[in-house]
Amino acid sequence: MLSLKGTLILLLLFFSSFFGSIFMLAPFLPVMLLSTSVYRWITDRIVAVWLTLPVALLEMVLGVRVVITGDGFVPGERSVIIMNHRTRLDWMYMWNCLLRYSYLRMEKICLKSSLKSIPGFGWAMQMSAFIFVRRNWGEDQQHLSLILDYLCDIKHPLQLLMFPEGTDLTVSNQLSAFPLGCNLDAIHDVTVAYPYNIPQAERDLFTGNFPREIHFHIRRYPADQLPTSMDGLKEWCCLRWLEKEKLLQAYYQGNHSFSDLIQPASPVQEPNPVQEPNAAQEQDLSRLEVYKKAPFWGRGWSQNKGRSRILLHSSARSWIRRQEQTGTQLRAQLPPCKSRGRVFLIKVFSIIYWTLFVIGIFVLIWSYTLARWYFASVAIFFIAQEKIAGGCEVIEVALHNLKPSQRWKRSNQHQE
Repeated sequence: MLSLKGTLILLLLFFSSFFGSIFMLAPFLPVMLLSTSVYRWITDRIVAVWLTLPVALLEMVLGVRVVITGDGFVPGERSVIIMNHRTRLDWMYMWNCLLRYSYLRMEKICLKSSLKSIPGFGWAMQMSAFIFVRRNWGEDQQHLSLILDYLCDIKHPLQLLMFPEGTDLTVSNQLSAFPLGCNLDAIHDVTVAYPYNIPQAERDLFTGNFPREIHFHIRRYPADQLPTSMDGLKEWCCLRWLEKEKLLQAYYQGNHSFSDLIQPASPVQEPNPVQEPNAAQEQDLSRLEVYKKAPFWGRGWSQNKGRSRILLHSSARSWIRRQEQTGTQLRAQLPPCKSRGRVFLIKVFSIIYWTLFVIGIFVLIWSYTLARWYFASVAIFFIAQEKIAGGCEVIEVALHNLKPSQRWKRSNQHQE
């Protein structure tokens, strides 16, 4: 049986992304011809504004409770996020976590290529330079490398979300394709769990089967402590997934709470292929709930632009000093970068803004012939460019590579 609330929410999500792609993102497509880096700066911020809407609807309208435990993200750092794939909407639920701990404008997601054809959602993801894969490493390797090289060339701060399950450890190949070193600060291993009901697909939302609670557990691994060899990286991924499986098993067999489990903080080392995880690794958890140390107003902690130093909330400053003195990695009780009051205001603004935006666009299209012509023309453009060129993100990378500096760079690489 259809749920009125669920249906209205999904309609708002669809029409806001559909109209947003045409009336907010499409007008900036010509900027791509002038400067791809400026185009990326603009579109990422527009898309980030929309990403707050699912967060707001889940928490404020549906009453979904989000619990975050483990390591905090360092705002502004470049990272790869690997996460288990329990439902088809895990990637959307991750925005609830990133809204508090990071910046939504930084996130890119590896998604199956069929999603780029969805009107509205797919068009916006194309313009946001999400990475669409066919789950065939032979086909995906070049595409992944091209986009990652492009984002690194324009110095785009990136957090790349991957789902390695069911892809034969493709994540290790993807990590090897990622420009490591100066272009990667950390890997975040995120475990998501649902203590009550687990809706599997979008159709469940139409019936009102929303998750009552979403639990995230985060582990941060600094890039300089990761294995450097391909074999070591594959074994590292195997160990992480073994830990994740044991963690989820303990979670569902226990009190459905990550914070009830205990983890010791230990350095990350390149694993021995024959090494078995010990008992400490099997209970690899830490204890942090998202609101425990976050102030209601003011800033949690944020990055000072133009410097590498981090300006933190007082509790985080003392924490970071202890970490530097002891030489341990980032694994402690860390407040989110946004206060509860700021997150609350963002969610309220998002619901009001996008509701009025959708209503306003309907009135505009109904009232003006020119608006209807523009609407139809842009919709046809989005459909045609995907069939001809492969998507807006493909065009963006191609335009960047046509620059004289990029042609010179590639010619030097071929000579070497």
